[in-house]
This record gives sequence, structure tokens and C-alpha cells, in this order.
Amino acid sequence: MSPSALIDPEVAAALRCWHIAPAGRPGTVALTGRAYFADGDGVTVLLRTSGGDALASDGGVMAARLADVGVDVWGPTRAATAWTETLSAFKLHEVDGRIVGRRPIKQAAALASDISSAMLTTDGLRWLAAPERESKLVRQFYEFLDGARFAYDRRPTIELPRGAKVRPTVRVNTPERSVLVQAVGGTEQALEHALSLVQRIERANYAFDQRLVLLKGNPTGWPADHLDLLADHAPVGFSDRMDQVGQFLREGTPLARPVPADL
Repeated sequence: MSPSALIDPEVAAALRCWHIAPAGRPGTVALTGRAYFADGDGVTVLLRTSGGDALASDGGVMAARLADVGVDVWGPTRAATAWTETLSAFKLHEVDGRIVGRRPIKQAAALASDISSAMLTTDGLRWLAAPERESKLVRQFYEFLDGARFAYDRRPTIELPRGAKVRPTVRVNTPERSVLVQAVGGTEQALEHALSLVQRIERANYAFDQRLVLLKGNPTGWPADHLDLLADHAPVGFSDRMDQVGQFLREGTPLARPVPADL
């Protein structure tokens, strides 16, 4: 399919230095092939048109990449200040964890370039990563694993097919299989990060029963829609139900979906 069939021909012509491909949302294209992160991953800019404007986004990639290394771009941190100042410098802003911009169609190419440049610039905030501090939930989980005599590795480095790396909370090792676990203590942003992480781990050929998201408390403390989406990509356990989590880890006993299908 030619680029002009995916997006306005005038815009496609202005974006000729990019590779243009369909994106997940109808009317949105993915622009690739012009820039790369230091780890070799390609930069992808999402673009669509609306009326006389071009709208572009990083799709939330940068917030997730920074969260992977422990950089908080929303709290009262140096990284958050640098994040805001960088987006402002490129005349962009952040919405729900995504770098976004909107300009007249004739500026579509410049907008895509600015989104790409902002992504590369904010990726440099990795050096502001604070030393890892384990949450109360993570400490309790380690204590549970020690008490149940599980063999495990803290913060293992998992390499993805194209060379990127992720570091879940723990890898639990049993004679039958290993399970990568991401523990989430309290915020919706952390829950969204866990969803991104297990989706990427799936690309590293870890089966469904080799992924687990451990959430604090019980299902009533979390948004049902978020839980339902998360359960499509990984089993979900809760700290109030550690007996079930232990059975899943040791015996592979399936965990019930946190939100029943009939709700």
C-alpha cells in the first residue's frame, strides 16, 4: 500500500524521509526509519490528520522507557522538571503519559521531527535514575519467597528480540518453569507500566503462565477496566491472596481473572 493511500498525499510527500506504515488506530500512521535510540531501538512517531491539523504522538513510549529504569517524570523530581522543560522547548506537551503535538497540516513534517527529537532528548533522562528503593510490597514479596523456599533472582535483566532490556521485580525459578513477576504497589501509572512490561516480555517468548503481575491488596482496590485489560496479557495475583499466588508459582494452578467475565 502506498503512503498516499494511508494519509493525505500532500502530507505523505512532506514525510518522504520517513517510512510510513499503518498504525493500530484507523487513520493513524506510524513513521519510522529516521532516528534510533542509543540501545538500537527505532524511534516511532504516530501521526494522523484531523480537519486542517496534523496530530502526532510518541504513543507513551518515552514515559514507559524511563519508568523501566526508575525515572519518575511526574513527581517532584529533577527528571520531571527536565521532562516538562524539554517538551516546552519543542512546543509539545504531555497527555496521559504521551508526548503530543498539534499543528497545521503544512507543518506535519516539522511536527514529526520535533516529536522524534523530543523522544531522543528525554531518553537522556535515564542518567537521572535514582538508586533503586524497594517498596513495602516488594520487600514483603521477597520475604514470602524466602519463607516458601522459592529460588529467585531479584531484578533480572530480560533482553527483548531487538536488543532492548526490561527488568521486572523478580524471576521465580522452579523445576518446571521460570516466572517473571512485576509487583505493583499503588498507582494507576504503575499499573500501566506493568501492562507495558508484560506485553514486552511476551515478545521475549515467555508463555502466559510465565508472567505474573502482583498487585497490592485485592481487586476492589483497583479500576476494573484496568484489571480486565491486564488479565488479557498476564495472570494477576493479589497480596491479600498470597496462598493462591504461591500455588500458581509452585504448581502452575491458574489464577482466576480479577474481574469475572459476566461483569
